[in-house]
Amino acid sequence: MVRLSKSSAKAPQSPNCTQKKAAQKKGSATPKAALADVQKCKDLGIETHLQANNTRANYAGHVRRGRQWLASYFKTPAISESERGDIASDDLLIPMPSSPASFDMHSDNDAHDDPAFKDAFDRIPNRCSHKALALFMSLKGFHENLSKTTVESIRSAFKKMWDLSDGDTYRGKWHFDEARRRWEGNPADSADVYDVLSSIKHKASAEGGDRTHSMAMTKDYMDRVLRWHQAACPLEIALHMIEKTMSGAQPSDLHLDFETRKQLTQHLEQIALAASGWTLWTRCFELIKLQRKDITLDVTMLDANHYKIYPRPEMLACDNFFWMLVWIKWLDFFHYGQILHPNDFLFPVMGANSVVHPGQPISHDTVQKWINESTAGAGILGNFSTHCFRRGGAQYWFMFAPVGQRWTLAKVRWWGGWAEGEHCDTLVRYLLNELHAYETDYSDALAPISRGADVSLAGEHALARPVSTEELCMVHASVAADVNCLRNDISSINNSLRSLTNKLRVHLMLHLLEDKIATSHSTHVKASSPSARITSWQLPTPGLVIPRVPVLRPNGTTNPKTKSWKDIVTHWLVGDPDQGLTTPLKDWPREWYQGANQQFASKYHQRATIALEFINQYDSNEARFLAAYPEAELGHTQLLKAVNKARTARGERVSRTK
Repeated sequence: MVRLSKSSAKAPQSPNCTQKKAAQKKGSATPKAALADVQKCKDLGIETHLQANNTRANYAGHVRRGRQWLASYFKTPAISESERGDIASDDLLIPMPSSPASFDMHSDNDAHDDPAFKDAFDRIPNRCSHKALALFMSLKGFHENLSKTTVESIRSAFKKMWDLSDGDTYRGKWHFDEARRRWEGNPADSADVYDVLSSIKHKASAEGGDRTHSMAMTKDYMDRVLRWHQAACPLEIALHMIEKTMSGAQPSDLHLDFETRKQLTQHLEQIALAASGWTLWTRCFELIKLQRKDITLDVTMLDANHYKIYPRPEMLACDNFFWMLVWIKWLDFFHYGQILHPNDFLFPVMGANSVVHPGQPISHDTVQKWINESTAGAGILGNFSTHCFRRGGAQYWFMFAPVGQRWTLAKVRWWGGWAEGEHCDTLVRYLLNELHAYETDYSDALAPISRGADVSLAGEHALARPVSTEELCMVHASVAADVNCLRNDISSINNSLRSLTNKLRVHLMLHLLEDKIATSHSTHVKASSPSARITSWQLPTPGLVIPRVPVLRPNGTTNPKTKSWKDIVTHWLVGDPDQGLTTPLKDWPREWYQGANQQFASKYHQRATIALEFINQYDSNEARFLAAYPEAELGHTQLLKAVNKARTARGERVSRTK
């Protein structure tokens, strides 16, 4: 029996089979080429979109400058062994004075002698990369005295470059792999680099001192911020609508438009949060997590856990009792339509569509954004973080409250201990530091009356000591000057009244003379007829006003013409106390715009025409109203013409014949 080998046992292949295999080999090359293209696409996408354009440009600049710095030390001619001993090793790398405390590199002093050192900043790192990066960061942070942010950015730039150099090989902690006999991880994550970075951060903190701390939100700042809120948003509308709702009116009957409600909600939440932080001294992460179950409402006090909060009408901006009640009622009536549930957050998130989410609290970043916005709007300069309310409230009650109302240190420590994990000594320390700064401040040394801050606690003796003769003379001079100004004002008013009286007397005499002449030439008119009666001239009722539109606000800005019709509707339904309209136009009695007050008749009827067209004809639907009257975008005058034209077409108005 003959056994054939495998090669001889194979049957001869047909031409068709050979062509099929060739086709298969040809087809297998196509996926490989496609995968290579996909790989290039992936690399390009990561390079383009992994970082923002500005960040990518900044990182590239740091890497470029680092490579230029490193290359500058290897352009000099080679140095012999005998010459190298005469040259300090740090002079070859860093052109700065040697300092054993700052630049003692121990075994790394001769790192630059390693041939791999000149390639330390290549895309693929080597055993010298972490040492070179630490030296470059030291140069920038210690010698050139750049900021810690710049040094952090330098480290991040090289870290990102090495992260993307070879998959996962150069990511993580920098170390030497004994098994593979190579360096792995990221040189930017080495101990040398971290030590330099930490040292630069400590240096910046030591030089910055208290400048990096948040400034205190003083009572004066709180008052200025509240005035900014009042100028930016008509808070009186919210208070008036809450009052009406609590008196029995339905919120749906008050015709609050979408934008106004959104604006009022934003400002009321900010005011309530600021007053709460200033009063309770809570940290931000605790304050934003307050829930409805955390407080108990009473007619005379608000009990937040074991803190009893009472009304402080003399400190309106800091009155936590008042603003918390207003905020809760606003949520109840105009957002939820019901009372808050126990687990509802007191400071919830409001979406872009003005929908409030009771189960989601606002974020720390949102609070910081509010602080920045309000301080900038109020013209307050300084660095304010979310800690500013805690510092401001504590310092006020310890040092700056009126005499007799300041808190003892024990009371401050008890109140400040409310926060979770709070160390009372921390609060006491920065209070005493602030007091020391206050007592050693002599910026008012030239003031006529010295506050004497270094004599007693927060200069309290200056408020309680007897008045000196010099101070009495200053007060007398000030009062005398005010009295003289008042005397001049009264004299000016008397002259104006005397002139007005003379004009009225002349007007009345002319009126009587005209009536007498008319009576003598019209004998057919009965003596008892109204036209023959002599009537006295009446003055308009004082205090009545119909505001002009567009409305001029107290801060000097004017509402745009596109919102004039909304102001008219607000004047009709709610009024505008800031503009003197304390009673809504819809509630005006007839005698307020007729008779002696007929000067208001035309304006009153014009406002009524626009407001009632919106309310009655379009059911207060803003979208339908604007679709029917695009003239509203041009101002109330064009809108009035369009409404009158529509009323004439409906047969509700008869045009006057000219």
